[in-house]
Amino acid sequence: MKGQRLLTGITTGMLVSLLSACGALSNITLPGNEHVADTPSVQDSCHGAGDLPDFKEGNCLLDEWVAFALQAQRGNDQWRDSTLMQLEGNRHDRRLARAIVLSWGDESDWELASDLYKADLPTAPSRLQPLLRQWLNGLEERRGLIADRDKSEGVRRKLSAENAQLSKKLEALTAIEEAINSRRQTTP
Repeated sequence: MKGQRLLTGITTGMLVSLLSACGALSNITLPGNEHVADTPSVQDSCHGAGDLPDFKEGNCLLDEWVAFALQAQRGNDQWRDSTLMQLEGNRHDRRLARAIVLSWGDESDWELASDLYKADLPTAPSRLQPLLRQWLNGLEERRGLIADRDKSEGVRRKLSAENAQLSKKLEALTAIEEAINSRRQTTP
């Protein structure tokens, strides 16, 4: 019974820690902690979330980058073009933001996006690096799928060409066989 209570207590503590770290408990009032409900949530204090992200440490760091990545994923070509113009320069945060925008654009931009991620990911704040690494891995996975598709398409084209050649050879052999058979029938 003691072991079960201890396990329940540890599990509850871990769950509360996880939820509070994610900001999920910011609007919940726990008994004895009524003053917690008066503090603004992460969402309320991140009024700039969705603008161009930067490396400024704070509660909004991850929220700003996630909001920007969602915009990049949902944005159209016009949004991407105007955002890429705003992200010109060699600052590491701008280069990583460019990588995000490019990774959701045309397949032809994916290699550049990958190169930008790989070059500038180590310069990002440590809290942001796992998220950026996950996005890079997702991009690399998409690039791999496209490469596999292109390779399969090349193999399909090659097999189709070989099939056409074999069909021509089969037609030629059939014509030869028909000629031989017609000669046999005409000769006594």
